[in-house]
Amino acid sequence: MKADQPNGVGQKGRFYFTKHLWVPQEPLEKLNLKMSDMILRSMPKLPLSGDKALGAFPVLAGLKESHDKIKADLQYLLSHHEDIPALHEIHPRDLYVPGRAWRTFILKIYGHEVAQNTAAVPDTIAAINRIPGVHSALFSILAGRAEIEPHRGSAAGVIRFHYPLIVPDEPEKCWIEIGGHHFYWEEGVPLVFDDTREHWVKNQTDQTRVVLIIDFNARMPFPVNLYTGLRYELGRRSAEVKTVAERAAIGVPPRVAQAEMDRAA
Repeated sequence: MKADQPNGVGQKGRFYFTKHLWVPQEPLEKLNLKMSDMILRSMPKLPLSGDKALGAFPVLAGLKESHDKIKADLQYLLSHHEDIPALHEIHPRDLYVPGRAWRTFILKIYGHEVAQNTAAVPDTIAAINRIPGVHSALFSILAGRAEIEPHRGSAAGVIRFHYPLIVPDEPEKCWIEIGGHHFYWEEGVPLVFDDTREHWVKNQTDQTRVVLIIDFNARMPFPVNLYTGLRYELGRRSAEVKTVAERAAIGVPPRVAQAEMDRAA
């Protein structure tokens, strides 16, 4: 897969609503971040980790119950590791990490399910689909010694959930800092935060870290919910997002779900 910057949809500096209708990226992002700062006042008290995260969002407990099945899906996926693209290869104007040190396997984006990818991880998508209001979901695979620079996401009014599946032997050396709060991942210990707060990721080990990332809807009061709902619908219907969903499909062979394996046994 070529990492070169393509022309048209995804071109850095532009956001495409259709293949021919676009707006400059920078003022759009500035507006969204300004709105995000206002929306943060309406968000739950975040970030939260472990039992506090599950206490605030009990619907996420289903992922812990499916941990072994999701881990089996992941191990199958990692057997096709070289096929998994870096984020900038499928979304060229998004965050860049040199080489392919940060690979992403997208399952859903703005509500669009990437069917070719979800077929490879059937138990994972089944667990995700039991969570209401999911916008996006992906496996985030960060190589040893890789760093994701401080940044702010653009998904205002959305809560981001990290479910760690593979962490280094020295987890305290692989961490995320969110708005001044410092966390390191532990397998099976959830973390929830608002992606629009500045955050920074660094893996100071030689081992790979893998988390399942899920963005789901935060209940916003009126009239904030009008803005977040409109933003979601515009993004979902945009050529930008649809093109990313198309590029994300990498054709890993389908995997049989555990329930079907049990029935066949």
